[in-house]
Amino acid sequence: MHPLDPKTIAVLHGGPSTEHDISVWSSRGVVATLREYGHRVLPVFVDRQGRWHFAGDTAEVAQTYGEGSPIAQALQHLQQLQIDVAFLGFHGTYGEDGKVQAALDLCGIRYTGSGHTASAVAMDKPLTRRVFMGAGLPIAKGVELSARGLDDLASCRVAAAQLVAQLGLPVVVKVPAGGSSVGVEIPKTDEDLASSLMRLGNGEDRLLCEQFIAGTEITVGVLQQPDGSYQVLPVVEIAPVQAEFFDYQAKYTSGGSDEIVPARIPESQARRAQLLGLAAHHALGCVGVSRTDMIIGGDGEPILLETNTLPGLTPASLLPKSAAAVGLTYEGLLNRILAAALR
Repeated sequence: MHPLDPKTIAVLHGGPSTEHDISVWSSRGVVATLREYGHRVLPVFVDRQGRWHFAGDTAEVAQTYGEGSPIAQALQHLQQLQIDVAFLGFHGTYGEDGKVQAALDLCGIRYTGSGHTASAVAMDKPLTRRVFMGAGLPIAKGVELSARGLDDLASCRVAAAQLVAQLGLPVVVKVPAGGSSVGVEIPKTDEDLASSLMRLGNGEDRLLCEQFIAGTEITVGVLQQPDGSYQVLPVVEIAPVQAEFFDYQAKYTSGGSDEIVPARIPESQARRAQLLGLAAHHALGCVGVSRTDMIIGGDGEPILLETNTLPGLTPASLLPKSAAAVGLTYEGLLNRILAAALR
């Protein structure tokens, strides 16, 4: 792909999210690579308290400068910088859930990734399920559970018994808006399920509980091409080495999982998974890039789990590995993401 002309790019990263550290880690590579290829890069770090810090042209990511600015003041300053595009390096409930995207829209600032609506829907796991269901896409059997009454162990035991009757054991319990598998537990007994409901329901309005499907975990990346069409990247197989599933440690610890590209699955399953990844992307209204996680159960049918609208870009992340499998360098991948934002 022909490189972009030099641009002025603000790389927004950090934020008051459980995925703060992953955002910073991803953004280091983004900043270094964009600078290497001639772009003027301005790191914009959001600390854990939600205050924005603007760095100079040569500064690194993850540094604070003074007390920082509240978001309203920061957005005004971002407008004054007259950047060409904001590269969103956020992950999780701050910056990936549509709120920052909506603010940037109001300011007339272009940014990478999906718009505010698709971002908000994809970040909300129960709402994503409803979209997938409405589009006729395969999902696990599940229950949306109000967390308002889960304030003591007795009520959690009652809820757990009802869930076991509906879904069996184990049960996958998820907070609505967690990322990087933060806020996901897979209890195997009634008592463990009750404990998970009480623990994860604390501070939440609802929980998503799904039937556990044993099988092969895979993920499918979708990337917009220069002509506006979409390329579906090769299927990546995820095989956690020690963890029971692809949790936070398996994702970001060296050697925590084996990530095989292309996945060791029949070609027919791979094609089906790629079609589903593209269908999920379009059903949610994603733009530019997405990565959809799935699991292939005993019947060989890929089941959709969730879609990431700002996939990780660390050296250990899945999207760069999938892109590399089709000869797309890390710089080429960033180029594609930027080009989609600048269309």
